[in-house]
Amino acid sequence: MKDEITKNSKAKKCVKILLVVAVIIVFNELLKFCFEPYGTASQIMWNDYHKEENLDQIFVGSSICYVGINPYIVDDIMGTNSFNMGTSAQQLAQTKLAIKTAINDHEIKRVVMALGYFSLTGERSTKAEVAFLRAKVNSASLLTKFQTYIKYAFDDDVIGNPESINYLFPWVYNSVSLKKVPSNVTAKLEGKVATEQEMIDNVYRHYVGKGYGYLSGYLNFDDTGNDTTYRYYSETFSEDSLQELRDIASMCKDAGVELVVVATPRPAFDILSYGTNGDEYFEKMLLLQSLFSEYGASYYDFSLAKDEIFTNSDKYYFDHEHMNKEGSEAFSTSIANFLLKKDAGDDVDSLFYTPEEYLNSIDYISTVWFKTKCEGDSICVTPISYKGTNVEVEYQYTVYNETTGQIDVIKDYSTDTSAVIPLNSDGNDNGCIKIIVNARQVGTDVAYEKRCIQTIKY
Repeated sequence: MKDEITKNSKAKKCVKILLVVAVIIVFNELLKFCFEPYGTASQIMWNDYHKEENLDQIFVGSSICYVGINPYIVDDIMGTNSFNMGTSAQQLAQTKLAIKTAINDHEIKRVVMALGYFSLTGERSTKAEVAFLRAKVNSASLLTKFQTYIKYAFDDDVIGNPESINYLFPWVYNSVSLKKVPSNVTAKLEGKVATEQEMIDNVYRHYVGKGYGYLSGYLNFDDTGNDTTYRYYSETFSEDSLQELRDIASMCKDAGVELVVVATPRPAFDILSYGTNGDEYFEKMLLLQSLFSEYGASYYDFSLAKDEIFTNSDKYYFDHEHMNKEGSEAFSTSIANFLLKKDAGDDVDSLFYTPEEYLNSIDYISTVWFKTKCEGDSICVTPISYKGTNVEVEYQYTVYNETTGQIDVIKDYSTDTSAVIPLNSDGNDNGCIKIIVNARQVGTDVAYEKRCIQTIKY
């Protein structure tokens, strides 16, 4: 009798435990449904990738790849079947996974990796990696999902850490904001196409297909001089990142896959902002060239491309690092023709400037910026120009009257690299002043070649 009571007690405890587990599972699924984002770049990329039957080559990397290389244009020129596996904020660990997957699935012949310096300054992010992994197996079988989780959870860098459990609770690290929950839930209930939701969440981004989506809009050079890659990612390359690059290069070499690494084009000012006239940028470029050459891979910087293969233009950019639709189409044409020349055995190295040649080739002002410092009842303005080695600049200092719309010249064109502007010189006493610094090359008579507009509060 006592044994029977004990068995019943254990059975009730088991039922209670199962009920608690069931409630947790249901609650977790509800939170995932509400908060786990629908229509991310990773989901769309993997969904379309799994539809591909035969691939010759892939393009891979972060958003500079995703919005920068149009596989349709490349394939029309090369006669290949390509796919863009780039995704927003893709880290090198995810890039490595994408490459490994494509090698195993399609025995691809070439990998073109778009590499930005900002990808090389951080440590491994397991949160980003989990989101990428979950998107990869989103439509896979339960067995595949379980195997993927087990492999991740027992990774040397993950096992024993909260990340090994958080994989099962994606709303903890990968979630939409509260105001976007209704739209997120509606999209899932209605079975909306993932690309539609992605473009709702990212109004400037337009998905085309084969992993590629372009950005609509143009960079405003009047206020962009302080918005540079170097400003956000000036750190030295992390050892974790360099090791990931070695792993990627080694994996491609072992698989007999050609690895071509490219730095996508940037406006000249973004290059020149690294140190003094881009000296830190060029040091890092040489480091990468050396690293990849050890594995028989190649590295090419298309910001340094000669007009023969790519002609850069201000109108090609959405911001300081991403190309817009026009830019991506021009670059896609360029990369296709470049790869054809490389396949034909042409001397493609000669299509790129050396750092010294590049600086000499910039015969214009890329952009201008100015620093300010309040001094009593005045503001001291100090401009900075991003320009070629042989370009001499002169400046005009003006203020804009918000009330009348009139622009008053405080100091006319000269090579003076500073000016003192009285706080009341705009005719207003509202606690702020709009300053416009115009810049042009000495010897020209244009109103300005580039300018910077800032509203300064005082």
